[in-house]
Amino acid sequence: MTITQVALVEDDTGMRERIARVVGADPSLALAFSASNATDILDWLVDNPVDVLLVDLGLPDQPGLQVIRQCRSTQPACAVMVLSIFGDEANMVQAFEAGASGYLLKDGTEADLATHIRHLRAGGSPMSPVIA
Repeated sequence: MTITQVALVEDDTGMRERIARVVGADPSLALAFSASNATDILDWLVDNPVDVLLVDLGLPDQPGLQVIRQCRSTQPACAVMVLSIFGDEANMVQAFEAGASGYLLKDGTEADLATHIRHLRAGGSPMSPVIA
């Protein structure tokens, strides 16, 4: 079985830990790195290729959109999925324009998160039902 390497940037400690638990509980996924801000994840991504990057849009130091753009530039093979509290059309459109392939709302995504990550890795575009 191929293990999907996942990186995560999320400033909320509780949410970051919950996502890490979900990823860690799935034998087909491995959490390669977890960061609380854009600077740390972008510095790490320079030398560490991953399959999937999970990005919060509301980061303390730089917008998540900037993280998406930079990741797509440095790691074109990496699939990016937004995990956000922002369910409005403007944020969603901007995220996809920046290079995201999936967009999930934080409310209730945890139960299906591993499935969504595998779907994204396989070329899909997971979205929360309210957005789709």
